[in-house]
Amino acid sequence: MRSLILVCTLLLPVALLAQPATDSRQIHADLTKALVGDWTGVLEYRDYSEPATSTKRVQLPTWMSVTPSASGVIRRFIYDDGPTKTVQETDTLTFDIAATTFTQTDSGKPSQVQHVSGYDSLKAGRGDLVLTGTGTDNGKPTETRTTLTVDRNLVSWVLEVRPAGSAEPFSFRHRFTFTRANSPVISNH
Repeated sequence: MRSLILVCTLLLPVALLAQPATDSRQIHADLTKALVGDWTGVLEYRDYSEPATSTKRVQLPTWMSVTPSASGVIRRFIYDDGPTKTVQETDTLTFDIAATTFTQTDSGKPSQVQHVSGYDSLKAGRGDLVLTGTGTDNGKPTETRTTLTVDRNLVSWVLEVRPAGSAEPFSFRHRFTFTRANSPVISNH
């Protein structure tokens, strides 16, 4: 009997440590699956060519394709930035569920690592994640907060910023809003 109790006592911590890894892998797989696909939508951003007090926003048609990668997903954006200018961007998003981080890597730029809250509340990869970190906006150091919302056929990223070290409220910087490019299958019952 003592041996059984000792074995159970030794195995319980191992079993408890193994569980989050399985959950982390499942959360990662579900989030990746929810994001992968072709999307169409709008990039809306605050117009910095206006005075600082202006709330004018610009909207641009935007397309996004998301494919899986070894550690997360690769996003490819195309958006119109004027009547004769098309912008293409590619980045890699890495989700580390166990470390509660999100890393965005753009070609030729330093990776941005952000803290994530909300991984544990996702259902089948869907729900809201809040990413916080630092960056630059309009050439100045900032604190950033991004709200990523993933639904079955809707994805949005809302970036808010405030001056680094400031207690000011976050202010809108830009928002991507996408719906799946292909409509879901409709069955006739």
